Formats: sequence, structure tokens, C-alpha cells
Amino acid sequence: MSQVVRTQLSCPRCGQSFPAIIEQIIDVGRDPQAKARFLSGRVNTMTCPNCGSTFAVGTPLLYHDPYKELMIMYVPMELNVSVEERERIVGDMTRRVTESIPPEQRKGYLLQPRQALTIPGMIDMILDADGITEEIREAQREKMRVMEMFLQVGPDQWPVMIDEQSAHIDQEFLQMMLATAENAAAGGHEGMANALIQLYNFMIQNTDVGRAVLEAAEAQEATVRAVAEDLEAMGEDMTREDFMELVLSYAGDDERLQAVTGLMRPAMDYMFFQELTNTVVQATNDDERERLTTLRERLLEYTNAIDQQTQAVLQRATDTLRAILNSEDLDAAIRPRMEQIDDTFLAVLQANLQAAEQKNDPETAARLQAVLQKVLDILRESAPPQIQFINELMTTADDEDAHEMIKEHASRFGPELTELMEAIAQDLDANEQTDNAQRLRGLREFAADYIGEVPQFPN
Repeated sequence: MSQVVRTQLSCPRCGQSFPAIIEQIIDVGRDPQAKARFLSGRVNTMTCPNCGSTFAVGTPLLYHDPYKELMIMYVPMELNVSVEERERIVGDMTRRVTESIPPEQRKGYLLQPRQALTIPGMIDMILDADGITEEIREAQREKMRVMEMFLQVGPDQWPVMIDEQSAHIDQEFLQMMLATAENAAAGGHEGMANALIQLYNFMIQNTDVGRAVLEAAEAQEATVRAVAEDLEAMGEDMTREDFMELVLSYAGDDERLQAVTGLMRPAMDYMFFQELTNTVVQATNDDERERLTTLRERLLEYTNAIDQQTQAVLQRATDTLRAILNSEDLDAAIRPRMEQIDDTFLAVLQANLQAAEQKNDPETAARLQAVLQKVLDILRESAPPQIQFINELMTTADDEDAHEMIKEHASRFGPELTELMEAIAQDLDANEQTDNAQRLRGLREFAADYIGEVPQFPN
């Protein structure tokens, strides 16, 4: 099933034409993270490579959530299509979704998609299905309006506005501000993202709720630091018995228990809890038994929370990889998801690639290798010029070719180039790629002759 379309767009501001990838089917069943991208406004929002302006692309869009049995169709009014053409578009996109579902799983809602007249209307339908009422949405919209009011005036007017809008400024307001800043940055709106971060920092310092958040964060940081110092004081020879004794000393102190769980989750394995259970059983009085039982319950709660968070991160990476693998066009599938391409995604990709090779499944391995190569290619494209240049140096056949490149181009990067080369060499050392690290350091020394003095780095 094709979910994207390659097309040429013209920037409404400068008229520059450029290739773009348009998403037309948002299928939560195949790509669970697509819902978050759509609700945050990151679907079909383009940035002109010439002038940098950002604009939304009007295109037919179908949203499908099999878990909620929800299918919504949107055909922009500005396309000015006839009734017959509209019906053809709806029928074709509905058919593509239906054909991607096994016959035994098809249900009646697939035959009658709901119609949305606008993108905000489509979003309202999705939120309704999630149980987010109109009252809740209106309260959130009001907070967004207040946020916009702050951005429309200078920082010198913020104190007065804080007093006037105090009813709307709560912890949810601050969280919405950070989420909006993150979405703005992801959409290429760096100016808006920076303005929101500046406003957030101001409110943290100058509102009661902000100061409460700051105090809680500082207290948590102090607790983590104190627990880390306790662990460090036990030294590298810390035994299981030492660790158990430390944990037992934290009984009744939930903040320290959370901190030690976060720092030492791997140590809290099956054997640890088995020993803790034995300690509970051996308690000599009811008060001690109750204290230790509560301790065990707290630790189970905290370890389960960490495990669930870890699993959620892995699941998101797995979902992203599955959506990419199921796409007919790898490039078109990867580019809209680049913000989801992180170390966890690459680790999941590498693990699947190794598993396919071990199972002697060359077709799957080749597909995964193609995904990896495409991801790396796109990452190189978006990397800063210095990083791109270093990558090109490391892929040259021999040092002689690399030296010629350095002679021709290194001077335009300045001293930052050699600093980056050393930083990358250190990363290579950490990943046991000592040969590559050694070669890069040799190239760094050669590059210094065409840039300036080599910075001195500690061994």
C-alpha cells in the first residue's frame, strides 16, 4: 500500500520549485507514531530549501486507526474537485487501506469513512475517539491562546501578563509550552522554539508554579547526587551484600529508593529480589516485616516503571522500523521519520540485521541493510559541513587521496575541524574501532598544517 506521493512543489513565498514527499495515508495500525506526528502538525508541513519559509500542503488525507475502528477522510476544499472526482479519491484511498488488512480482520467501518471538512475537524474527531472532550480541548486551546499572547509582546510586559493570566498558568501550561517548543523545533521553526524556551525559563523563575517545579527538580537532583556519592563511596569492590545493605538503609525514603533504582536498575535482578524476600521472611517482628514488605513493593513499582519506559522506547523504535520496512519507497518512508531515528532505533535495526544473518535469511538481511544504508545517507546529508567532510575523508581509498582533499578544502573549516576530528576519534576508540581512530588522528595532524596549530588533547 502506497502511503506517500513524490511530487514537485512551488514555494508560495519565493516561487522556488523543489521535490517533496507528501503523506496521504496515516495508518496508526502500521505506524503507531504517525498519530503523534499528525496531531502535532508535522505531517505535510514543508520547508522551502531556498527561502526557509514553512507551509502546509493541501492534499487528500486518510486517517485510519484500527484499534478505535476509526477511518476519516479529508479532501481539501481548495482542490475544487467535482463530486465524482471526490468519490473516486475516497474510494481509491479506502480501497488501499482495506486491501492492506487481512480479509478476516476487515470490519464495516472500513466501508464508510467519516468525512472531515478541515484538518482541525479531523483532529477533533480523533480526540473525541480518545475520550478527550470538547471541554478539555477548549481549556487547552485557551492555554494556547494565552501562550500566543505572551509571544506577541516583549519580555518587559511578561510580568504584568503573568498577573493577568495567572488562572491559566499551571504545570500543564508549562508542559504544553515545552511540547510546543519541541514541535516547533522539529518543524524547522527555530525562532518560535527559542522564544518559547525563553518564556518557559522566565516563568520557571517568576511564577509560583514555576518555582515549585524548579524546587522539585533541584531536590530530585540533590537526592540523586547524594545516592551516587553513597554508591561511589562503596568503591569498585562493592558486593551484593553491600548493595543490599545500602538499599535497606533507604527503607522509608521513597526519593532515595527511586534514585538508587534509576542508577542501579541492572543490579536489581531476580536474585536481588529473592534475597530481599528472604530478608522479609526472616524479619523478627511485625513492624520490621511490614517495613521491609513496603520496601520491596516500592522497589518492584519503581523497577516496573523503568522497565515499562524502556520497553516503550524499544517499541517505538520497532514500530518505526516496521513502518519503514513495509514501505515501497524507503527514502520516502525514512525522511518524515528522521526525528525518530536515534541510537535506540539504530540498535534495534542492527539487532534485526544480525538476527536475519544468523537465521540465513538473505532477503530480510538485504532489506535491513538497505534501510541502514539509506538512513546513514540521509544523516550524512543533514550533518554539518565539517562532519560531512570528515565522513568523506574516512571513505577515501587511501591517505594520499584524503590529503589532496584536505589541501583543497580544509582551510575553509577553521580550527573546529581538527577539534571535531579528535572528538570523533575518541568515539571510535570507545567503540573499539582503534584502526579508524588512529587513521583519523593522522589525518587531523595533516589537516593542522592547512588550518593552524593542532589543539592539544589529553591522552
